[in-house]
Amino acid sequence: MGTLSWTVCKARTNPNVYNATEKSSGAYTSSTSAGTVTNLSANDGDAVRMHADEAMWVRFGGRTAAVGTGFYIPADSVLDVVIDAASAGAASAIDVA
Repeated sequence: MGTLSWTVCKARTNPNVYNATEKSSGAYTSSTSAGTVTNLSANDGDAVRMHADEAMWVRFGGRTAAVGTGFYIPADSVLDVVIDAASAGAASAIDVA
């Protein structure tokens, strides 16, 4: 089991800069079975910063994560993504195992 910590805010024109107003944040305990990341739902134009303490895959747009699909986050790494309309909605995560 790993922990996925995340923050959602509005993206800016410069992809290296976040809006100072956080929309939501939290942490989720992942497992080797895909699960919906509690309270993580991003809209078109949102920036999401994720930190995983174990290697895992994360998928947006209400789709189910599976090993090899979505965004791969190596252990103890941070990944920043900007959500587009096709990927808006709930996120799911699964440990690499």
